[in-house]
Amino acid sequence: MNLSKSKFANSLSDPRSWLQLRLPDVQATLQTVQVLAALCVALLGTGLARAETGVTAQTVLIGQSVSLTGPLAEIGNDFSEGFKAYIDEVNRRGGVFGRRLKLVQMDDGYVPQRSLANTEKLIGEDKVFALVGNLGTANVTGVLPLLEQHRVPLFAAFTGADSLRRTPNRYLFTVMASYGSETEKMVQHLSTIGIKSIAVAYQNNTFGQEGLAGVQAAMKDRQIAPIASAAIETDARDVAVAAQTIARARPQAVILTMAGKATIEFIREFKKTGVTAQLLVLSVADTNLLVKQFGKDAAGILVTQTMPAPFSDKLGVSREFRQLMRSAGKDKHVGYASMTGFVSAKAFVEALRLTGPDLTRERFMSAIESAKNMDIGGYVLRFGPEKHHGSTYVETTMIKPGGTLFVY
Repeated sequence: MNLSKSKFANSLSDPRSWLQLRLPDVQATLQTVQVLAALCVALLGTGLARAETGVTAQTVLIGQSVSLTGPLAEIGNDFSEGFKAYIDEVNRRGGVFGRRLKLVQMDDGYVPQRSLANTEKLIGEDKVFALVGNLGTANVTGVLPLLEQHRVPLFAAFTGADSLRRTPNRYLFTVMASYGSETEKMVQHLSTIGIKSIAVAYQNNTFGQEGLAGVQAAMKDRQIAPIASAAIETDARDVAVAAQTIARARPQAVILTMAGKATIEFIREFKKTGVTAQLLVLSVADTNLLVKQFGKDAAGILVTQTMPAPFSDKLGVSREFRQLMRSAGKDKHVGYASMTGFVSAKAFVEALRLTGPDLTRERFMSAIESAKNMDIGGYVLRFGPEKHHGSTYVETTMIKPGGTLFVY
């Protein structure tokens, strides 16, 4: 009789014998599964099983394209110093969930094409987790397709453009009010004190044109319209002609929807005309720059602001801001632009904390959308699934002799 056939026949007639023959195979399989399961747990614990781009167990890599040179260099540098002051403090305390924040910052000179090239590098080569604090309306608008293509969030974009707020974008978030809210505040103030003869000087780009549209809309609501308007190039080469155009209309007030060099040169040329009018400028005109350029002659200029007063003791965020800037030796940068950078960094860190230790881009964005009340030291941001622009806060300030600010 064939022995192998006999064993096979016996196994068929006795099920217990069949199970015994295969028990070692089952045990080996169970051991393999247990080893694999343990390995998966270990990988998850070290963050290697599902690592997100720009995130390791020790760091979170973030990118920023900002104007450190060019016509908006002053505001860009102040913003940057405020931003880095808070990031440095967070890292000094050990980071967020043990991860230090590493910033890759690039200068774009306020040139949209350079912003695009910078963003392509930050996403494609540097492999950042997110972009934070990119500055400029056209600069931000130009990189939106990249964000959508690579599914990379841009948090705290430094622009109040209304066009970026009309259509929700999954990847774009801001922490400041819109320019439309600022121009509404300006026109409301002028109407309250009986001024209806208003002219507009605007920067001849997307940012300035949107500002002009905001003024026109606010005035239309009150059944009035600008008595004159003039466009000015970003490099201010045509500012003298624009100033004369506005001056000939003899307005009671002039609203400026521009920033940087164009603002400074228009005010300088307009003052030469001898026409007396109330000047009102947007937050991005940068109060520090106005005082630095005009000294006591800046007195009386009204500036709308979209951040808490940096010199006030009313809110905890203002006190913390001044303390950290002083400790970092950055007193000369203290102002509204650096406050914007500081708040942007602080809100970003809060968003990371809300996301939790298992950090991915999708979870990060979802955490922001769930933050109905993100309290940044008394400055409250409100987000939602269809609300990616967290603030509507605007106040009007006046530059007083000596360069101090009076909150209107």
